[in-house]
Amino acid sequence: MTFEIEINNKPVKVKRGETILEVLNRIGIKVPTLCSMKDFVPTGMCRLCVVELEGRDMLIPACSFKVEEWMKIKTHSPRVVLARKTIIELLLANHPDDCLYCERNGNCELQQHAEDMHVRERRITGQKNTTFLDRSSIALIHEPSKCILCGRCIRVCTEQMGVSVLSFIRRGVATSVRPALEKPINSSNCVFCGQCLKVCPTAALSDRVNFSEMQVFFHDPHKKMAVTYSPAVSAIIAEYFGFKTSKNVNAVIQNILRKIGFEIVFDTSLATDIMIVEMCGDFIKRLRENGPFPMFSSSCPAWVKYVEQTHEGLIKNLCTSKSFSQISGVVAKHVIARQKSLLPEDIYLVSILPCTAAKFEASRPQMTLMGISDVDSVITVREFIRMIKMYGIDVDRIVAEIEEKEVASTASVAGKLVNISGGTTEVFLKALSHFLVGKPFAANFSVPRMINKDYKEFQVEIGDYKLGIAVINGLSNVNVLIQQLSNRDDVHFVEVMACTNGCMGGGGLPLSWSKEAEKRSIKSLLEWAEEDTVKWVHHNTLLKDVYDNYLNAPMPSEFHERLHTYFVKREVLI
Repeated sequence: MTFEIEINNKPVKVKRGETILEVLNRIGIKVPTLCSMKDFVPTGMCRLCVVELEGRDMLIPACSFKVEEWMKIKTHSPRVVLARKTIIELLLANHPDDCLYCERNGNCELQQHAEDMHVRERRITGQKNTTFLDRSSIALIHEPSKCILCGRCIRVCTEQMGVSVLSFIRRGVATSVRPALEKPINSSNCVFCGQCLKVCPTAALSDRVNFSEMQVFFHDPHKKMAVTYSPAVSAIIAEYFGFKTSKNVNAVIQNILRKIGFEIVFDTSLATDIMIVEMCGDFIKRLRENGPFPMFSSSCPAWVKYVEQTHEGLIKNLCTSKSFSQISGVVAKHVIARQKSLLPEDIYLVSILPCTAAKFEASRPQMTLMGISDVDSVITVREFIRMIKMYGIDVDRIVAEIEEKEVASTASVAGKLVNISGGTTEVFLKALSHFLVGKPFAANFSVPRMINKDYKEFQVEIGDYKLGIAVINGLSNVNVLIQQLSNRDDVHFVEVMACTNGCMGGGGLPLSWSKEAEKRSIKSLLEWAEEDTVKWVHHNTLLKDVYDNYLNAPMPSEFHERLHTYFVKREVLI
């Protein structure tokens, strides 16, 4: 049902159920807000979006009031502008004055609102926040002194991820956002997904950056600097810098990385094919030994940590294959190293991913064999963009110099698809059919890609086996299935991606990343996948060579020490 209301003395058609803020956004009137997030129920906490409503003495928050027929609204009256400016000034009164050195300088919503409201003098003074700086986490830094109590991180952690690490503690002016009992994040049940980083409007939550550690090894004559990156990184970088995806994107990324100083550069596609093969080996072994089922995917480190600390009974159900990021370390230090007559310890490997949880994964003791880690350092796409700018790389010039040409693929389409929720299931089932019954998978197979969908369950037949498959997009959706498992025996494989839309919605994306940019980068990745000539994992001609000559194992291997790992119950204090 539509009707008219009056906004700034002009009639506007609206739909019943819309909030005032939704209407204002739709008609192109910008109203500032700090607490509001798309797809979340509004709370009206920050009060920055207040508007003047005829007939009401008090200003009302536009985000939480729905439109009614009688409304006459003024969005920028002197009273409204003064109220918004005062709110900004109050937030700045006890905020640290370190904008020039702040991690979010130039990309801070509070800073931007202060500029938009033309706050140019300090009219309100207050005692500066000096709360404890929490550097305990390997993935992020928590600086409560910069928190403006918008509640975004709490809502994402609780409602979207279902983890509930952060909450409001204390009352009044002493209120802050912290883990329970004001303990460090590393003592909490945080899975390091990084979704809180993406929504924080200030630098209360920021990256744990590894630049300094890496730069030391760039100048170490005894180390060869190697870097691996996922195809998701290519799609995100192409979208961020705005160059045509028809260009040879891999050549652009590799050129950038070599200019930074990396000598060995490769993407994770071959490692992804190996991961899928090893997943098939683990699954076939479970079929022969009658379980345990279902086998859960283990390529998402945030999901793995969640299982370890909240569902001890399901640890045995996790696939033992390492993730494609960690297997890239095996490729670098046990395949490429031998090809170049190097020792594994001669290579320092950096992995670039859209994932913050991968930093924790790389630090696991299980990912180190004989003192040599699979991956030495993980940086996010966000950090990679900073490196490009810090090293003065002219991306536009590199793109202009690289010709458009088709490059022969050395891996299958799996390297691209596993970055999207449902993609791992798709390539796994196709490879499983080959290894299990030696036949192609059903031609009428419905692709289970889960873009912007939460849950999908279906059955497939491979030879004499009838298998139940589930794909879960987003960590908050997983408990629905887990609660049913004790009464079910018809689910055999479950793919779980902690972040919505998988790696393409990871916590390491650029802070300015919009939903539209995410959609475009996903579209690019899928288009590249369609163009790939190698559609099946087992059609990758390099795989057999890698297994025979470098891993000294049949394909797939059974729990090979370099390609598989184990998981343990993880105790958390809170």
